[in-house]
Amino acid sequence: MKIFRSLALTLSLVCAAMLFGHTSPEGMVLIPGGRFEMGGDPGLMGGGSQSHGTSYPIHEVSVDAFWMDATEVTNAQFAEFVEATGYVTLAERPLPPAFIEQMTAAADAQIRELKAYLPQLSGREKEAVLDQIKRIKEASSFGETAGSIVFALPESEIYSEFDYTQWWRVIPGANWRAPEGPGSTWVGRENHPVVNVSAEDAAAYAKWAGKRLPTEAEWERAARGGLVRKPYAWGSDFAPEGEGHWMANIWQGVWPYENTAEDGFVMTAPVKSFPPNAYGLYDISGNVWEIVADRFHPQTYQMRAGKVIENPKGPSAQFLAPLGQRVPIYVTRGGSFLCSDSWCRGYQPGSRQSFEKDSPANHTGFRCAKDAIDEPE
Repeated sequence: MKIFRSLALTLSLVCAAMLFGHTSPEGMVLIPGGRFEMGGDPGLMGGGSQSHGTSYPIHEVSVDAFWMDATEVTNAQFAEFVEATGYVTLAERPLPPAFIEQMTAAADAQIRELKAYLPQLSGREKEAVLDQIKRIKEASSFGETAGSIVFALPESEIYSEFDYTQWWRVIPGANWRAPEGPGSTWVGRENHPVVNVSAEDAAAYAKWAGKRLPTEAEWERAARGGLVRKPYAWGSDFAPEGEGHWMANIWQGVWPYENTAEDGFVMTAPVKSFPPNAYGLYDISGNVWEIVADRFHPQTYQMRAGKVIENPKGPSAQFLAPLGQRVPIYVTRGGSFLCSDSWCRGYQPGSRQSFEKDSPANHTGFRCAKDAIDEPE
């Protein structure tokens, strides 16, 4: 029955494309328009998932039909864009001297504050603060380029789940060409999703490709694949094919100390390594977080409650100005190879996460969308 339902859905999408008067853009699938309930996944409202904290309340929205890339944008596709345009990503650009001065001063002030506490501490608490000082010094040793944030296994026992510097490192030489920093390369990973890109980089690629970034509402409409309030993009069961048959590239093992790679991958996987959802979208769960067009506000869903919003696009820059955000913050969706049941569950379709404009990371990429309207003759 599952096969027949999937076939029927595929045929309906093909018919819809014909009605729109389009042939399918290469590498894209048509996502039908309509109303759906947007927001967090069952059983997570009370916590237990770092990426569901701002995903409530569940609310109804409506989106028009649109095209969506079947896969995340790959290294090979991004390389073609860079070759054609000479584009330089944020991670590859020189850091402004004023920025280095500002960040160095902030780091020095934080180190002085931590050192002032040292005489009062002993044992594990003192070790934790010394470890934190070490990481601040490393992070403030700026290189010639901006670089990216790269995941690294913690060197010791985690003392606070809120101190992300225990597993993230700023690597000046990390960019899309060298995903983990100097000595690594995208060569041999042509079909893996491009990472270490900013929202600006993603938008630049999308414009060059004649596309755009999807809105957050469009992304969730696509991720749910026509299913109603299911906890996973593929349905109700985490492992519908049985234990050991993984549906997405996520973390297995004890977070964040050991990734056993039971799904076959420690980091990113080639696109299409796992089954698509009912709309034909690959890696809509896991692999890499996907940047969308919407700016982030923690109470976006609360502000929509009780209304049916048509084609929502997220809060404007003017609305967000009073928040005093250091840099623009965008939404990312879909989770990554770092998501686990014990941490973020970002691979579920209702999850969302914030993403600062100047913080590219090796677990973040994107896919593109395109309006599904008739072109003028």
